[in-house]
Amino acid sequence: MSDILRLLVRMFAIALGFFAGCLAAGLAYAFLARLVVPEDFGRFSELELTVTLVIGVFGVASLFARAVLLPAFAIIAIFEFWRRRDWLSHALAGGGIALAASSLQMTTTMNSAAAATTEPSWLIAVHVACGIIGASIYWLFTGRNAGRWLPSQRAKTTDIADIES
Repeated sequence: MSDILRLLVRMFAIALGFFAGCLAAGLAYAFLARLVVPEDFGRFSELELTVTLVIGVFGVASLFARAVLLPAFAIIAIFEFWRRRDWLSHALAGGGIALAASSLQMTTTMNSAAAATTEPSWLIAVHVACGIIGASIYWLFTGRNAGRWLPSQRAKTTDIADIES
């Protein structure tokens, strides 16, 4: 397979993993921020609850994706070229990006009525937890194979040895 085709396949996998991570973070946010509580499962019809949950998860996931798109892709590029495949690095990076985005959002909207109704530390903790969950799902889909599309060092040295001899 050519190098360009490998790169295109990897970029598609990265986009798919990022989408799955944002959906997982949105689902986690729906339950952690108590947008959906277990008592709702008995009060509403299944169809109404399902539609509300799906629309809510996709809405929150799109907001998360918009907030962290550029920093996440910068970290993903760094992890790809450094071949970082461990879960902990991805989880910490997701939590750090979520913390930065949440803190930035808190400083810009601190005077609004919505920010005054919830505890800021709880909201930041929920965002960081969702970032870790989203990054873990990204790692599960895509991050475990970071940098595998790059040519290996062994292949480079054998190519050089073949050229010299």
